[in-house]
Amino acid sequence: MKGTATPEQIEGVLESWRNQGRSNPAIKSFVVGRDHGGDYTYGAVFVAEHLDGLFAYLTHPTTYQTDHLGLHLVQRLEIFDVSDDNDPDLNAKIQELHRRRNEFNPQIAGMLAHVPTYTGSGVDD
Repeated sequence: MKGTATPEQIEGVLESWRNQGRSNPAIKSFVVGRDHGGDYTYGAVFVAEHLDGLFAYLTHPTTYQTDHLGLHLVQRLEIFDVSDDNDPDLNAKIQELHRRRNEFNPQIAGMLAHVPTYTGSGVDD
């Protein structure tokens, strides 16, 4: 988080993340909280069962709401996708979902572009 982020803003974003997990039927389970032993202060994991579920998560109104609340507060952001699916084309499929999401909502893509350090799925090198 940026040094200018207040505790109230941070808690608002964490609660918005939790709301994403509670309100999106595509999410099968989730955890939001502090990163213990890693390089980040906070993290979130959302579990979807298939690519359609991932795209439903990425484009759900609560996901966009969290983006609006939190992206301007973030100094460093890493988004990654993990799967036990052995499809050799899965990475390309996931990347395409992230790119489509950003095309559907250019404002969010612009907000991501202003995060000082951002890496993750759908980011063009």
